[in-house]
Amino acid sequence: MSPAEVLIIAEGATEREVGKVLCQKGVLHNGLTSRLPSGIRPREGYDAVVDILTRANPLLALQGTGGNVLFMLDQEDSPSPLDRKDQFLRDLQQRDTNDFWQNISFSQHANTNNIFEYQANNLHLVLHISDAIVPGISRRDFDGYILNILQNSNINQQVVSRIVAEGQSCQQLLHKAEIEFTNLMVSNGYSWTHAKSWLYAYITAFQYRRSHVWFARDVVTYTPDDELRQVFASLIAAWNRF
Repeated sequence: MSPAEVLIIAEGATEREVGKVLCQKGVLHNGLTSRLPSGIRPREGYDAVVDILTRANPLLALQGTGGNVLFMLDQEDSPSPLDRKDQFLRDLQQRDTNDFWQNISFSQHANTNNIFEYQANNLHLVLHISDAIVPGISRRDFDGYILNILQNSNINQQVVSRIVAEGQSCQQLLHKAEIEFTNLMVSNGYSWTHAKSWLYAYITAFQYRRSHVWFARDVVTYTPDDELRQVFASLIAAWNRF
């Protein structure tokens, strides 16, 4: 593994595709390039990540040579990023078949509470816990960062104008996704519990014809870089640890 590379291990395709755009736009930079583990088919979800890292662990090959690895996980319903980190490490150690994780411990970054780090023998591991805050939703995850962009009235119409069909009212479509669909849910006794569910309200209102992964990618593609640096400030800080 090249010293200028960062191995990316993420829970889902949204993180991977958005990460690619952030690298392409230079928001994630500092001279490093990202790559996915070779020989492993991308899989979805937390359990899949733990399974990969305890069975066909791609980090075993780095024990002698060293390397940079960025993990991207969601906080989900954990009380804090620290609790999520502790659960992640416990799961890795309990299911470890190669004794790789038994001596690994992550230290919390001094200035950012959702970044954790391990460094020894030229192996540098950085764990980023996505903890985006979305009003009304207690669960915190990466999809929340996309909602943060869509619900920023300073730039959301500019972004949406690049995604929806020409001639449509971006203001009206945003209102439907953020307010009208939410009120409909509430009037039927329900509220948003996951950021991804609310994202699909936007996808429906915009009549976007691809999945939430490509929707998130397009939102980030058309978002001004200054806004991306604010929304993804902790991810940038994690990247800059290398």
